[in-house]
Amino acid sequence: MAQASFSPDGRVLATTDWEGPAYLWDLATRTRIATLTGPGSVGGYAAVFSPDGRVLATADFSGRTYLWDVATRTGIATLADADSQGVESVAFSPDGKTLATADQNGRTYLWDVPRGG
Repeated sequence: MAQASFSPDGRVLATTDWEGPAYLWDLATRTRIATLTGPGSVGGYAAVFSPDGRVLATADFSGRTYLWDVATRTGIATLADADSQGVESVAFSPDGKTLATADQNGRTYLWDVPRGG
């Protein structure tokens, strides 16, 4: 199941792809502006922007969650727990400093969010 998320300012749409990458779309021009591919990504489940729109979190079937700097379109971090299975849901705290992930095993993880450049 792929997912889509609007940036807080409504200018960018992030979508996940069953095959692995996430895409960023410029809504004004309706064109794809970036393809984000995590190392070893095996299919996308979730995508969500941080409250300030600076970070995008995407999650995959392997149990990894990727954090992306939206401005530079580069990876900030890969979050993974050895016991995690496919991450189905991601959510930022209101201040954007914590990310919650939930996996297929019914486990929930809380992560500190590093900031990009």
